[in-house]
Amino acid sequence: MKTNRAGSVTTIGMVILALVVVLGAVWYFTSDVGRTKMNAAADQYMHWTPENIAKDPINYLNFCEEETKNAVQQLKADEISVAQSQGKLQAMREDAANKVAVADKALPELKALWEKNNADATAWPVTWHGQSLDRDGFKRQMVSLFHEQQTQQNLLAKVDDGMAKLNAQTGKIADARAQAQEQLSEISANRELLKVQNLTNDLTDKLVAMKSALQATVATAKESNGSTVSLEQLTAESGAAAPSDTDFDKMISKVK
Repeated sequence: MKTNRAGSVTTIGMVILALVVVLGAVWYFTSDVGRTKMNAAADQYMHWTPENIAKDPINYLNFCEEETKNAVQQLKADEISVAQSQGKLQAMREDAANKVAVADKALPELKALWEKNNADATAWPVTWHGQSLDRDGFKRQMVSLFHEQQTQQNLLAKVDDGMAKLNAQTGKIADARAQAQEQLSEISANRELLKVQNLTNDLTDKLVAMKSALQATVATAKESNGSTVSLEQLTAESGAAAPSDTDFDKMISKVK
């Protein structure tokens, strides 16, 4: 009998709880006043509102300290990632500059050789850097080299733009890290103040104002994550359209 009675009480309790949940849901969705009050109550419970900060300033400072330290760690990681990308871009820049320099020297040589032998059918094939080239092969060689020159020049421009973006990102990360360190110092100072004095209106205002600074630091850390330049994308975007043989005359007129 006792077991049946306990089971009945449990069943009744579950039914009452279900009714409360249903009535609460109906009240929430049908009453503007009820919905507003419940949303406000939930906000008070889930977030560090000014009221919650005033009620529990110590744990609020603990929260700020934890969030700031997490942001600092993210900023450190992003700083390393940006530095690695800068190193890779610098290597790409040096390689592209060397290739452009080679093409800048070779193309005038090829142009001079073309102008010297073009009108003389018996001059072909010609030898250039150990290669024996007939007229068509010569044109393909020069077109290919010109295409490579344009590609590497485009890559240089992309790399320079990427380096400028990374330099700006480095400055932004450095500023955010300095701001985070200031916040950590302020958190420590406010924690010490709370040990020797009661929570005053001025101190409450300072704690509330700290929230916006914290949000800005965390936002910067999130934005900087994954913002490094994609080297593959730079390379893909730098490809110049290969000129066809019909564009040979236009191409050779551009070679100085």
